[in-house]
Amino acid sequence: MISELKIRNFKSLESVDLKLGHFNLLVGANASGKSNFLDALRFLQGVGNGFTLNEILDGKPPSSTNAKWDGIRGGSKFVSFRKQDGTQSESNQIHVTFDDIGITYYGLDKLTYGLTWAVKDGVISISSEILKSDSGNILMDEMTPYLVPLPDEEFDVSSNLDVSFDSPLRVVSIYDAWPRVTFWSHSEYPSEMVARCARFVSSELADMQLLDLLPAMLRDYSSKVARLGELGEGFAALIHHIETNGSKPALLEWLKELRPDEVSDLFAIPGAVNDYMAAIKEGNTVFPAPTISEGTLRFIALAAAFFQPSMPKVLVIEEIEKGLHPSRLRLLLELMRSQSKRTGTQVFATTHSPTLLAWLTEEDRKTTFVCTRDADSGATKMRSLAEIPRFEELIEEGSHIDELFAEGWLESAPQ
Repeated sequence: MISELKIRNFKSLESVDLKLGHFNLLVGANASGKSNFLDALRFLQGVGNGFTLNEILDGKPPSSTNAKWDGIRGGSKFVSFRKQDGTQSESNQIHVTFDDIGITYYGLDKLTYGLTWAVKDGVISISSEILKSDSGNILMDEMTPYLVPLPDEEFDVSSNLDVSFDSPLRVVSIYDAWPRVTFWSHSEYPSEMVARCARFVSSELADMQLLDLLPAMLRDYSSKVARLGELGEGFAALIHHIETNGSKPALLEWLKELRPDEVSDLFAIPGAVNDYMAAIKEGNTVFPAPTISEGTLRFIALAAAFFQPSMPKVLVIEEIEKGLHPSRLRLLLELMRSQSKRTGTQVFATTHSPTLLAWLTEEDRKTTFVCTRDADSGATKMRSLAEIPRFEELIEEGSHIDELFAEGWLESAPQ
């Protein structure tokens, strides 16, 4: 699981440090930086897939080994933080830390991967790439495979690229605009330990799934599925898979919670060419997907996403409340919270719903992040609800989170 994420000068995220959990919720007004944060996650996904920075940012056509990659919104031209006077930052940085990594043979519980790069005159170049374990060791440049102690400073990346044996620098693998973590993971050079750590990092970063479900896709026939597509492609085939693998009772219980007096069954109707269409049953009446409401379809698809044959390490959901009645938002939160822990899949979701916030637990509030934009610099600020001054005090005094959000108090609270 990603336990910490540190971002410097990525789009509007000038300086963001977050401690994360299994379920992470982003709230804030339009253009406050929520989508930029999700872009940072997708950037890391591209790194894990072994793409160059040019490909990650500007896109990559399909090939025999990779599907098409659409690139990050705005591309390399707009990836760097820009000040109010229009000047852009000289370097960009992302450090991602994983806890409970399970590489017990080497006694490792925590692993940090970091990348520093710059975009100047349209040219992208990497200045440093690090791999740090909780024991304080790093991978040096690929041509100098030594492990040396880390300095105490988390973000002090030196411009001196001397990587001699006695060098205490954290610089690794300076190689144009191609992050090398996937290269390290496919070999045992410079050591088997580093290769295992690199394999862990690259697989964790690559294994992300974005869901922005489109009802038209959920109502369509489908025949094969390992995972839902971004828009919901393969939904009916997933329902068929859940029917055959024994997970249906658990999924049906969630649907019955959504519509307790109506739904008696959930299944896939066979089509003409070995494909399927999703359907529900109310009493003796069968309702195929085209007749089911958008909110119910989205809820079923979100619940079904936790029963996929190939579960992702990270699941990203935009506007989680879309199409659901406010009275069902508590159930949605319970679904996300419980299933992320059951499956081990880490969830990042955005919302604009004050009502949904009303059902957050004290634990949820530690990983619910309020996004705001600084009026002077334009930089996005991200704080968990638990970090906002006087917030917990106001809740204890009887204030309601949904009212504080709707009134704009959360965004205007003192830093």
